[in-house]
Amino acid sequence: MTQLITVKPVQGGWAVEAGLNAYPLVFLSGGHAERKARQLAQVVAAQGHDAEVRIHDRLSAPVGSFLYRADLN
Repeated sequence: MTQLITVKPVQGGWAVEAGLNAYPLVFLSGGHAERKARQLAQVVAAQGHDAEVRIHDRLSAPVGSFLYRADLN
């Protein structure tokens, strides 16, 4: 099963929601939020699970996604 990690706008910043935490991580910068989402996806992949990062713009429209395949080595 692929772990979904999303970056979405919230009041005052950007949220990273991963289902790994009960609460989202919140950042002032969208760039910082995206970097954290990618780091989380790399950790998930290193643990042997697929991860997908989905990025949304300021209007909450999807603008991109990145798939991280499980590292099975």
